Amino acid sequence: MKEHLTVRIEGIEILDDFYRVFSRNMRDLGTPVYGRRFFAAILEEFPKDARICAVYLGRQPIAAGFLYGFKHTLEIPWASSDRRYHSLSANMLLYSAALEYACRQGFATFDFGRSSPGSGTYRFKEQWGARPVALCWYHWSRDGRPVPDVSPGNAKYAPAIQMWKKLPLTLTRLIGPSIVKNIP
Repeated sequence: MKEHLTVRIEGIEILDDFYRVFSRNMRDLGTPVYGRRFFAAILEEFPKDARICAVYLGRQPIAAGFLYGFKHTLEIPWASSDRRYHSLSANMLLYSAALEYACRQGFATFDFGRSSPGSGTYRFKEQWGARPVALCWYHWSRDGRPVPDVSPGNAKYAPAIQMWKKLPLTLTRLIGPSIVKNIP
């Protein structure tokens, strides 16, 4: 706040701002991005339950999160901040605003979303008082073979991840959705 950042919590009106920050961050992480249309569909189908929280420096979105409420829980399954503005700690304001919104809307629980134990995102969420809950993942393969490890930690994918980080943002937004839909 002392950096004169502002926050907006709205719907589809600020989808482009969310997607601009989210897709850049995913590219910088070396991960294919969901298409903008995926998020638009959620906002259109659930206009009362889905919101976007965005943090701005002037008119420039520098952090954003996708909020989804169901019953007594508000979750933030997708959130990103622009690394170029890391020193402003916009992600702190993002989560503060999202938590305040959850309280104002009467949600009893705030779900910070999944993260790997010990990771940077895990420690970030932990500082807000998040308590871990184990998630069970079940996979099925038609031929009975083990499900392949498609995690970013698999060394087999390191060259592709490094290459993805160097691609033009426009290209990653174009081809990312066709790739990410095939990643379990």
